[in-house]
Amino acid sequence: STSNEASESGEERTGGNNRNRNRNRRGGKNKNRAKSGNGAEGSELEEGSTESGDEDSAESAEAATARKRSRKRTRDGSDNESGSTRLDAKRARRRDGRESGRRRAPILTESEFLARRENVERVMVVRQQGARTQIAVLEDGIVVEHYINQSSSGSLVGNVYLGRVQNVLPGMEAAFVDIGKGRNAVLYAGEVNWDAAGLDGQPKKIETALKSGDPVLVQVTKDPVGQKGARLTSQISLPGRFLVYVPNNPMTGISRKLPDRERSRLKTILKALVPEDAGVIVRTASEGASEEELGRDVARLAAQWTDIEAKSKTASPPTMLYGEPDISIKVVRDIFNEDVKKLIVSGADAWETVEQYVSYVAPDLADRLEKYVGTTDVFTEYRVDEQIAKALDRKVYL
Repeated sequence: STSNEASESGEERTGGNNRNRNRNRRGGKNKNRAKSGNGAEGSELEEGSTESGDEDSAESAEAATARKRSRKRTRDGSDNESGSTRLDAKRARRRDGRESGRRRAPILTESEFLARRENVERVMVVRQQGARTQIAVLEDGIVVEHYINQSSSGSLVGNVYLGRVQNVLPGMEAAFVDIGKGRNAVLYAGEVNWDAAGLDGQPKKIETALKSGDPVLVQVTKDPVGQKGARLTSQISLPGRFLVYVPNNPMTGISRKLPDRERSRLKTILKALVPEDAGVIVRTASEGASEEELGRDVARLAAQWTDIEAKSKTASPPTMLYGEPDISIKVVRDIFNEDVKKLIVSGADAWETVEQYVSYVAPDLADRLEKYVGTTDVFTEYRVDEQIAKALDRKVYL
């Protein structure tokens, strides 16, 4: 019986093991089926994602093509629906700029330029009120230039002084010169007249040309500002009506604004008029000037320089040898010519100064002078104050 029970128990064990094996086999098969099912689903998902990616790339390509088409349409100007007003305006400006760049500016001939200049009615008005002098230049009744000067705040520019060197700074390449105006003026090495310095082969350095206590002939080129003194030059130049006289510098310069034919004519005339040891710079106002007028201008400036040289030999520094005239004479000298129809002067002192200068320098223009004797102010009569007030207003209409 015992053996039978053992055999039965052994059979049960073997039967249980077989059943377990069968279960494991079935489970393995089911797992494989599940894996294969999952793999199929994954491949289907991959195929679906690939298809969706292809669809997205196709849509992005179509959108890019549409954007390019819209850009082309906008550049051509046939379709402005680009979605951005700022970009549309920018493209329109570029297009207009390209079109305007293709159009060439008309060439203005010399005869047309002269005709336009002659057709403009140019008038100069001078008003003196106490120590204040104002000058307005009008073209067809419109103020184009305005000058103002206070006699108490006179400019030093153009004045010629016999100064005394106070000290020389080689590091700055400059010398400080006393011209009798309180603060010392400065003379830089680039403004030294090396020909007149007499270096005799020595290097062109300011410490070799100037020593402390030496007298030096200088001209003011810039007014003092704040704590800075005036700027000086030892290369003297004397401005005239038609030209600028440059003593001790045999050179000739002619304004580039003049045509070639006029430049050659003036160069030929001045070659015979200017002294060998001097030079001139011909101004634009000399266009059409006769040989007699140019000779008179050269002779007057040469005599002026001779007078300055004579004073420099006897004067003790610091001394002013030549003073530039006030603003009324400067403006009349530089602007008043054949193109100005008339010069109207208000004020007894201003009239006397201008009338004497014009009669001496340009007697052919004396008949264009006119003394204002009206009851109203001359600037009110010609609406100068009104135009200046409009120009200085907070809002200016163009």
